[in-house]
Amino acid sequence: MFYVVFFVVVYRIGVAIFRNYCWGGCDFPYMDVFAFMEIRKTKNMPNYIALLIPVFLLLIAIEWWFSVKRNDEMYEGSNTVMNMAIGAVDQFGALLYLFGLFVCLKFSQTHFQVYALPKDWRQWVLAFVFVDLVAYWYHRCSHRINFLWAGHVTHHSSKYFNLSNGFRTSPFQGLFRIPFWMVLPVLGFDPLVLVITFKVVGLHDFFVHTSYIPKLGWLEYVIVTPSHHRVHHGKNDIYIDKNYGSALIIWDRMFGTYQEETEPVEYGLVSDYEDKNPVHAIFYHFKYLFSSILQIRGWGDKMRMLFMPPGWVPAGGLAMKSEDVVGLGENSSDDDGVYAHQMPWALYLLISGIFGFVVTLYIYKSMPAVAAAFSFVLWIGNIVQASYLIGGRKYRYFGLIESSRLLVFSILGYWILWPLGIWGQMAVAMVLLALLYRLVFVRRKSTETCMLEA
Repeated sequence: MFYVVFFVVVYRIGVAIFRNYCWGGCDFPYMDVFAFMEIRKTKNMPNYIALLIPVFLLLIAIEWWFSVKRNDEMYEGSNTVMNMAIGAVDQFGALLYLFGLFVCLKFSQTHFQVYALPKDWRQWVLAFVFVDLVAYWYHRCSHRINFLWAGHVTHHSSKYFNLSNGFRTSPFQGLFRIPFWMVLPVLGFDPLVLVITFKVVGLHDFFVHTSYIPKLGWLEYVIVTPSHHRVHHGKNDIYIDKNYGSALIIWDRMFGTYQEETEPVEYGLVSDYEDKNPVHAIFYHFKYLFSSILQIRGWGDKMRMLFMPPGWVPAGGLAMKSEDVVGLGENSSDDDGVYAHQMPWALYLLISGIFGFVVTLYIYKSMPAVAAAFSFVLWIGNIVQASYLIGGRKYRYFGLIESSRLLVFSILGYWILWPLGIWGQMAVAMVLLALLYRLVFVRRKSTETCMLEA
């Protein structure tokens, strides 16, 4: 079922790409950065990622329902919400990352290209193959080089493996990929072809994060299947550092990193990592590297700490391990009742955040830059705060900071979003509703809870 949906989506996107860019012999009229920016701003050019997010969320809901019916605990609420929060941060970062990627690819093409490929269907086929090959080597390096692992570890740190893991990607992962992609324009690939190919091939990554699709017969020899990717996420000894392929499994078979799924998979990190919040999940290994480098004596070992494999330590050892990195002064509550009365508010923050983020992602090209950035930060904040509440965690002065956040965004939203029309006015109203609910109902329930405890 998932692969049927995937191929239908790819087909529809392929038709749209052909009509927009290949009609009339693939002349590629938009080849400079400013023309590319104009393409992104064109109002009649849909943002396919925004259109696909509701589909992905529906598939996650179906898989979650299936997990509940089977009682196999493949999902956990706070983990899933955290994955969504991390994915929202990544998608926002990707808007800047894609522009930077195109600029770097164009620079590489202009100054270092040694051959120009024909501008027809053959370039698209070759782009798919070479993009997947480079993706394999980037992925392999990101598991074997410490500072690259810091950008990739977020994707592996969950103890659950389900479709929502497809959202769990650090924005640093896309940033660290750019130097790898810059090789391809040297070989003659057009930057616009590469950017579109990255996005289309990336759709495959979502569908391989599931435990419910078994081995797929002869396809196991050609493409990366869910079985292959389950192995990749496993922390079993035989599964570590295996199956790096993105869309094609042939690279793992060629370069000696292939492993068949032969035993039940244990997911997560080898270290005793604990999910705390989205910020911690994204930054904790960077913090570990920074703290370790401060402890290490000698510039040689400091540099080795960045470029050696994860787990490497200098001869004198280290005073801390990666799992010792704590999360931004947060406190965990063992009393579920403290947070039970906040659950309706947390769900409202989550639903409004997802809805607002998807709408903004779809229409941001027609919004002023300040309004678009303001809207993204607002809705991402809603999702992140919901992940704290649903996870039963808080940080110091959580209530004060959250009330202040909603108040500031309500006031600024009146000047920034309200003039944009019906959507801007709806956005301001949703923030005001969250603020009123927080001030009236949540605080009242908190006071009643404290009185009962007294």
